[in-house]
Amino acid sequence: MWIQPKELLLPSAFWIAEMHSRYFVLQKRRGHGESRGFGSMLVGTYDSVMNTKPAPYRILHQTPSSEVSYEIAIGITQDEIVKDWEWLKANLFKVLDEMENEDEVTNFTICKIQSLYTQNNQDDTGESADFKVMKSKFRQIFKMPEEERLVISYSATYVKNKIPRQGQLYISLNHVCFYSYMLGQEIKRIIRFAELEDISRNANTIYLKTTNNMTYNFTMLFNASDAHLLIEQLNKMAIQQLIHDPDSPVVDHDTSNFSRLGSKTSKKPVLLRDLTARQKSEEFRIYFRLPQSEIIDGKIKANIWTPYSKRFNSGFIYLSPNFFCFRSDVKDLVSVVIPMKTIKSVEKKDDGQQRFENQIVIITSENVPFMFAHIVDRAVLISKITDLLARVHVPLSRERAKYDISWSKQTALMNTFKTQFSAEIIQKQEEKMVRWEAHFRDFGRGIGMFRTTDVINLIVEGIPDKLRQEIWLIFSGAIHDKEMNPGLYEDLVEKAACIKNCFAHDEIDRDLPRSLPEHPAFQSTDGIGALRRVLQAYALRNPQVGYCQAMNIVSSVFLLFCDEENAFWMLASLCENLLPDYYKDKVVGAQIDQGVLNELVETHLPDLHGHLEQLGVIKMISISWFLTIFMSVISYESSLHILDCFFYEGAKIIFMISLQIIEWNRDKLLICQDDGEAMLVLQNYLEGVYNPEYQVPPTTDKRKMERKVQTQTVQTLIHEAYTKFGEDITQQRIEELRNKHRRLTMRQFDIDNEKTIVKAYVQNPYFNRSELHMLLTIIREEKHALKSLQQQQQKVQCPLSETPQLVPQSTSRPIQDAGASGGRYEAYSVSYEVFHTLFTELTPWRKCVSVDIGEKLFRLTDKKGTGVLDFGQLINALGLVCSNKNMEKLKLLYVLHLPPLLSKAEIERSRRPRPRTKDDAEEAFEAEDFFDNDASESMEALPSPSDHNFDADDFALISATQHLHNLAGISGNTFMDLSRTPNLSVNSNTSSLAHRSSTFYVDLPGFQDLGAARITPPEAGVGADVVAGAASSAAADHMLLNVETISNFSQISDLVAATRLERVDSNATDLRSLGSLGYLLDQPDEGASNSQHSIPHMRKENFQLLWRSIIEIMGLVQDEEMQRAYENLLELGNSNIKKEPSLESFTQLNMGGDEQPDSNGNPTTPAPEPIGTTRLFVALEEELRQASGKSRTTTTSSGDSSSTNISESWHISITQFIATVLTVNSIVRGFQTPIQISEQIEQLQKKRRKCLSTNY
Repeated sequence: MWIQPKELLLPSAFWIAEMHSRYFVLQKRRGHGESRGFGSMLVGTYDSVMNTKPAPYRILHQTPSSEVSYEIAIGITQDEIVKDWEWLKANLFKVLDEMENEDEVTNFTICKIQSLYTQNNQDDTGESADFKVMKSKFRQIFKMPEEERLVISYSATYVKNKIPRQGQLYISLNHVCFYSYMLGQEIKRIIRFAELEDISRNANTIYLKTTNNMTYNFTMLFNASDAHLLIEQLNKMAIQQLIHDPDSPVVDHDTSNFSRLGSKTSKKPVLLRDLTARQKSEEFRIYFRLPQSEIIDGKIKANIWTPYSKRFNSGFIYLSPNFFCFRSDVKDLVSVVIPMKTIKSVEKKDDGQQRFENQIVIITSENVPFMFAHIVDRAVLISKITDLLARVHVPLSRERAKYDISWSKQTALMNTFKTQFSAEIIQKQEEKMVRWEAHFRDFGRGIGMFRTTDVINLIVEGIPDKLRQEIWLIFSGAIHDKEMNPGLYEDLVEKAACIKNCFAHDEIDRDLPRSLPEHPAFQSTDGIGALRRVLQAYALRNPQVGYCQAMNIVSSVFLLFCDEENAFWMLASLCENLLPDYYKDKVVGAQIDQGVLNELVETHLPDLHGHLEQLGVIKMISISWFLTIFMSVISYESSLHILDCFFYEGAKIIFMISLQIIEWNRDKLLICQDDGEAMLVLQNYLEGVYNPEYQVPPTTDKRKMERKVQTQTVQTLIHEAYTKFGEDITQQRIEELRNKHRRLTMRQFDIDNEKTIVKAYVQNPYFNRSELHMLLTIIREEKHALKSLQQQQQKVQCPLSETPQLVPQSTSRPIQDAGASGGRYEAYSVSYEVFHTLFTELTPWRKCVSVDIGEKLFRLTDKKGTGVLDFGQLINALGLVCSNKNMEKLKLLYVLHLPPLLSKAEIERSRRPRPRTKDDAEEAFEAEDFFDNDASESMEALPSPSDHNFDADDFALISATQHLHNLAGISGNTFMDLSRTPNLSVNSNTSSLAHRSSTFYVDLPGFQDLGAARITPPEAGVGADVVAGAASSAAADHMLLNVETISNFSQISDLVAATRLERVDSNATDLRSLGSLGYLLDQPDEGASNSQHSIPHMRKENFQLLWRSIIEIMGLVQDEEMQRAYENLLELGNSNIKKEPSLESFTQLNMGGDEQPDSNGNPTTPAPEPIGTTRLFVALEEELRQASGKSRTTTTSSGDSSSTNISESWHISITQFIATVLTVNSIVRGFQTPIQISEQIEQLQKKRRKCLSTNY
């Protein structure tokens, strides 16, 4: 790439000339691309220690008589720099040779290069050439995709084994990475922001701790504070992304939103400037309570004239697209918010030689003037305001058609259901109203009022009922959202009313009678109807939150003092801005603030913290206190006073009140012996908090009157809280603690989930409790890495191994409760990609390269055909392979090499080894015997009687599928007691695949190609009754049903209706089969000898590949004993050619013991009308024969049925194979050696941290 010409005075020995001409030389960095050599080590170490970060290629311009050279181009790759060289050769070489003066040559060259640089960077991102080099190195070193954007890098030192390593700390949107190269030794470390558990800084050292208890410390001489803040910000973004969308864990950043902040001449990288703007915008919105869409455009130093004090106060002007704001330098002295749409004019004001210069006057639509002076750059400010005013969009309220005229917006309920106060209370309300009116005269009214400490004092004293709606809307920021979305509430109400059978609506209706039931407003249809509309409208507006308990309580209080629409926007502001994530799934925001309160108690009440921690009181009190802002624990009239302060202070007031309550009950809490006693102390105290200035008439419930003992006034509570904790607890401090406990809370969620799952599977025969925890940890990490890769890459590259073509998942899955066991277990189910990685990295069978054993095992274990394995299936699959059960492992290996798991296409490809191509994945499924030519057909799963969803009376269907599962040699019980094993399959309630179970996947032709009667798939939306109605009894007698296309109960019922038999004892069908790997993976010792005859014989081609797999698993070593066993098995196979027929046909599974098939494998005895189990297999066998007839090579001799290939008749049985192999001591020792999976997991985690890729 062309760069601004840089002058170089001294030639460097670190560069080697690759090409040269009279005026130019192309150089390569010494050691680049070289893995060894002293020069490579020396240059690499120098670059790492000195933080030079040069590009590996460059082009210099130099005249023969000059000692000064100019760097004019750099390149990341050789092709890139050669392209620039060729341009010079074609356009400049001849021109420069014709020039006589070397100064002219240099000047012409520099001008030309500057022109090229400007031309090539017109539409660029603004990144410097050095940053582009840095970004390229980052992706090359750590193998990061193009979508992973680098933010910045710092020179840092990493201490490993007490040895400091100097290198580069790279910070990207989702990772913090370190790279060091010193004297040939490379160190790479990759840490995802989402896995950080602790972040701290001491002086110039940053300490990081991950969720798997790994610690890292990086020391920086410069910019340690900046790097720490950036890591904190990106970690916060990563955790918030996990909270909001766990399925898309990659943090993304839209640069267009932040393009206005910062000067274009800044040397900081563009993304770093954007992230800085993002952080400042968030602080800006929180302080001024502005909508989430507001992005700060800049700030400028200025003074504001305050008419109430008749003086100027210094501070900063903040601009955003829709607001003009001011904040004083002195905390809480004065602040102003002026909506841009209300600004009528902006004028300069010049007072001559007076001391307040550079003044401007802003006049609003209400003719209120705001005067600013001492503006640093007045012209720029006026120009900026003018530009923003020109772009302001004012949404217009429009007349809208009513979809439903049966409702109208409810006014504040206190106007309809008036409370009869005493004369003393009414007088106090009037006195407060007088003070507020006086304040409005001096400080202004509405959004643009001067916000000072005076208004804080008035709020602490209490807001009159008549002003609550106005004050709450202004200081909560809800008024801005309302004005920006006119008519939205009505639309939401109308749409919500049309929704039927909604879970959120059912929850709302259940909680409506529990919303302030003592107030008469909510004993009437008006109050209940308004509350229902508000909650349903918000559930529609924010589906991620929907409805959560406690929202009904706060909304009911809003409706008492606010109009219905205003109450809706108050609720929106509460859930989205004031208490973020509080009302999400698991009330995660409240749990985060629970940790914040716990730390505040430890800081301010250290003598009490240990005792409360031991009792577990903090965890019990905080949720009920925080979610309802004390409304559920303090009397209604007292909680109103706290709510007044909350809308001005935010969450700060909740922490202050909580600390004050705990401190006042210190002595009583210290003597409590259990949590119940402590909760009773706090409950009695809170019930006694009262408001003498706002008392409703006494209740008629005598029990409440007797139990209520006054303890403290709410005014004293708030005043003491401000006095003792107001200075120490700031919004900045709260945000810092929230960032810390956000990490800890999400980590605790994972720990709790893991404990629950381990408890469910601790009785498994393979792994102990510690190994199960480690297995869950690595599953979580690998799934997160896979999701990140899939989200960053729009098209994921398929691995070279044969990925199972699974039926796509249903996207219409109902939302599960994350707290329910289904969601918890689903979080640790694994897809094929994750399973293949775990199998390759953790098991000893990874040495097998001729056959992709991992893919076969996944297809064999995936009973439901869902494309995922639950944790129990994963335990049994990996556990058996890693165990010391040699006989069962050999049997499993045998089954994995049988068709259709091992196809003829794979066998042929293994005979003709060639480089892998992109077509391998498709070719793998072109099996001559069992697969259709169309590899795009999705693989269907055979139904199994092991699925408990099947009706016990469906004997025809069960008997039709029993023998297919006997292929795996299943006998006895399943690997776990299904009555106590959690159902871990995804989509178990809705997906058609959830009702199916299979031993193998078989890719058969689509039913539309087989002449069979079409059965409507579940996706078509046809119910069981529709399908049943379409399938008449006459048609059922003639249709050939493909059992592979059975995918839901409606199809099963049709199938059984056409094939039902009377219950009889059938010796032709083995009824012991219960599921696909039940016998092999759980109870291998029970009934082994009785079930081995169910496993079909193996042909010669499959056996040869099986033996090759055994040799590879043994480390490519074959001793004489193994060679003799191989030869003996070959002899046994030859002796079986005339001895007995091989069980290679599905139809033969249903023949009698003495019956012999014909040359095509069909029964020779005439069969009755095939209306039962036999008919199913006749149809299936016919379909298989038609599918494989096109590709099968047969002999052409007419009438000669004895000319079958000998290799097709050669076979061995499972008994012969195991009996022979068990005589080989080396194989027995190899398969008896258990693998410690914990060690393998630790090695895998090390590889991930060191950026080592998986070799499949």
